[in-house]
Amino acid sequence: MAPPARSPTAGPRRRALVVLALALLLLLPLLLLLHLISSPSPRHLPAPRTPSQSQACDYSAGEWVRDPFAGSSLRYDHTCKEIFKGWNCIANGKGNARDLLSWRWTPAGPGCELPRLDPRRFLERHRDTSIGFVGDSLNRNMFASLVCMLRGVNGEVRKWRPAGADRGFTFLRYNLTVAYHRTNLLVRYGRWSRNPNGGPLESLGYKQGYRVDVDIPDQTWVEVVGTLKI
Repeated sequence: MAPPARSPTAGPRRRALVVLALALLLLLPLLLLLHLISSPSPRHLPAPRTPSQSQACDYSAGEWVRDPFAGSSLRYDHTCKEIFKGWNCIANGKGNARDLLSWRWTPAGPGCELPRLDPRRFLERHRDTSIGFVGDSLNRNMFASLVCMLRGVNGEVRKWRPAGADRGFTFLRYNLTVAYHRTNLLVRYGRWSRNPNGGPLESLGYKQGYRVDVDIPDQTWVEVVGTLKI
């Protein structure tokens, strides 16, 4: 059987399709290259932000919050004999004295807490140490508060007066001494009277008063600094 006759236009049509296919193959890389050249350079995205670290807590800023368990294990009350009689609010019958123990200081800032004092841990941590409170009645109150809390967990205490101190306690098992050194000012001060020969203050009309030397420590406590570690 004889093969079918070919169309006279089949050859040119096939050649045209081949040429078109080759042209497309050559044109596609060129179009891709033109696209890459004309496209803007890629922008670098900013690095992801890491969570900001919490700032250090400022223990001088905050508020008092009620905590019914704040003073449950502390002996800063009428049972501690070291509290000065005139300042012992509970023993003197102050109406809201016990309520004052139900408050604790909370520093400002997220996550800021002021841990409660652990008397036993404090004694262990400060073995063979001498601690001195220097100042007026405010420092004496802090001294009495610490001593009362420490004596609440350890009664092996020697009460005495260290050199230059108003009073002090030594916790014998831990060889820890806590002392109070009384002084009205940390710097030297004294009465001042008018100089007959005159002077800067006399020229202003002053006749007497108190002189305070802010650059000279008061001798009532400076001599015992060498015996204190804290």
